[in-house]
Amino acid sequence: MNTPPSSCSQYRTATQTGVVLLLCLLFLAALTLLGLSASAEMVMQDMLASNLQETQRARQSALATQRWAEQWLLGLGGAEPLSCTQPCQGLFIHPAGSLPARPETEDLSWWTANGHEAGIDPLTGQRLAVISTESSNSPLWVIERAHILPATESGVVDDQAWYRILARGSGQTGTSISVVESLVTRPWRPAGTPDPGVDFLQEHCPG
Repeated sequence: MNTPPSSCSQYRTATQTGVVLLLCLLFLAALTLLGLSASAEMVMQDMLASNLQETQRARQSALATQRWAEQWLLGLGGAEPLSCTQPCQGLFIHPAGSLPARPETEDLSWWTANGHEAGIDPLTGQRLAVISTESSNSPLWVIERAHILPATESGVVDDQAWYRILARGSGQTGTSISVVESLVTRPWRPAGTPDPGVDFLQEHCPG
């Protein structure tokens, strides 16, 4: 003979079912929070990696610009170019002490107005090389004649000039900027001083 379940049994069964449902909901909530946390961490890691990549692009662009400017300056022949407050024959060499104290903080318009694009010969305007293909803005360089030591003071044949070169590069988005600086020294033949190579040719190769 079957006896109907008591009201107490029904209450215990309903209570157990409610507890299980509550535990399942808590477990699902915990899994959701863990998933959201992992997703947020992945997004943050991607952002950090992207920022690091942009920083590296900007620095590589600035270093390539610096090398270009140094090689161009060291390969320049003829008489020493003059320092000018305005571009002289396309070349803008700033006099010593005329640059801002922190040129790396200047905006793009200042660099464009006071410098030169890397890869383009300032004297002819001819593009000789493409320095950076991953920059949002053209890589630029600024040159300042920091010091000059005349031959009469140094005791050598040539004048000795020191140049400060500032190079600016950017990443693909333009939010990452890198500025590097170097000091380059090179000799110049004093004005009116004959070139030993020319004298040798005139002496041994007349006509």
